[in-house]
Amino acid sequence: MPKSIDAQTYHIRQVRDALTETGELIAAVRKERGWSQSELGQRLGGIDRRHISAMEKGDANTDFGLVVSALWVLDIPVLETLSTGHETPASPRRPGPVNLSRARTTRLTKAGKRRKKVIDNDF
Repeated sequence: MPKSIDAQTYHIRQVRDALTETGELIAAVRKERGWSQSELGQRLGGIDRRHISAMEKGDANTDFGLVVSALWVLDIPVLETLSTGHETPASPRRPGPVNLSRARTTRLTKAGKRRKKVIDNDF
């Protein structure tokens, strides 16, 4: 008998928006700290400024490890970059007042809708 499960599906533009918003968040926090793109690149182990620029623009070809490393170096919680439909409190580890909401943009209104997916596991 087939069972149905709730599975959230994402459209490619939602993924692009998430990449862009994450890049904007990284850029905003970097600027609040007073770091240049080159300085952030040096703190990430000698990464060229062009890679930092591409990451901040939301380029999908940016290495995922570089994005996670930048989030870690800037002390941005990884889950802070994802929208769950409700806000979570700021990280107690953050050293200074960083206004993360300034870096966010409006998400698509359909982002929270779920579709039921029917899985046929009847062999």
